[in-house]
Amino acid sequence: MNDWHPSHSGDWTALSTMLTGHGGGIGEYAASYVTDLAPGPVLNGRVSADIRLTERWGTGAGLVCRADRDWTFVAFYTAPQVTAGTAITVARIGVFREGMLTPVAQLSEPVVLARGYNHFSLEFFSGRVRGEIRTGERTYELLANCPHVPFPGYAGLVRLYSAGVLAKSVVVERTQLPFVAPAVAEPGGREFAYDVFLCHSKEDAVEVGRIAAALAEKGISYWLDSAQISFGDFVTQKIDEGLQASHFVIPCISKNLTKGGWTKNEYGAILNAEFSGDSSRVTVPLMLAGAEVGDIPMTLRDKRRVSRTNKVEFEEFVNFLRSH
Repeated sequence: MNDWHPSHSGDWTALSTMLTGHGGGIGEYAASYVTDLAPGPVLNGRVSADIRLTERWGTGAGLVCRADRDWTFVAFYTAPQVTAGTAITVARIGVFREGMLTPVAQLSEPVVLARGYNHFSLEFFSGRVRGEIRTGERTYELLANCPHVPFPGYAGLVRLYSAGVLAKSVVVERTQLPFVAPAVAEPGGREFAYDVFLCHSKEDAVEVGRIAAALAEKGISYWLDSAQISFGDFVTQKIDEGLQASHFVIPCISKNLTKGGWTKNEYGAILNAEFSGDSSRVTVPLMLAGAEVGDIPMTLRDKRRVSRTNKVEFEEFVNFLRSH
């Protein structure tokens, strides 16, 4: 256990068969983490551990992946939450960037931890993240798209609110296979509910709506936020479902595309998957009216793109979608 690197040396102790952490932590969440340096940086893989919190309520702990040494990592963890005056424990996926936390997803039901050890696992592949907690009584599962940290990093554990934590049977594994089994239709391959997922800036909603209508006239099914997200829906969850159910993800290129964070998160998850060799979904940049090459995000510039204003090219693209 000598290859573990703690965020602060006094917050964690590596014993022969166990990691322990007590007190300490920094920032609003009194957080501290420790990573396993032995396997080296991991892009796609899994980390698991049997974790015991010395206090089940009002504390938090979990696992991290793609972590660097400067407080940037993806985490799956438990945390306290007060709902209607009652304290409960919830499970979340979040991103720490230089110590600043961005929540990504939360399990809809409370988590009841066992008094002893609970088995935590965190799988990550091409921007997809799956967290699981097995308590002995039942299993909790949380999935999310999380393209925020695309680089390889280390895996390990995290503590929040200065929690006391005991961890054993820690395992870090690499993988080249997606952890979510594809939905396959025999014998023709994967089925998708939508041919395309239209990713766009809200400023371009009118033009993209016209494009959606034009695609529909040609028999191309589409996912579009204005059509699929209703009042009261959880936006992140609906977007995640749309991405999973779409064959092609279409970033609609304009000067507005990179102004908001949502669009990059949407196409970024699929682009990361492609970089890792998963071609089940494909990104195709679509140039809107007035868009220029300089408006295309750098990660998309090597992609063959299609112009909305070039009628011949756009028709060729529609035929391509039909054939796939």
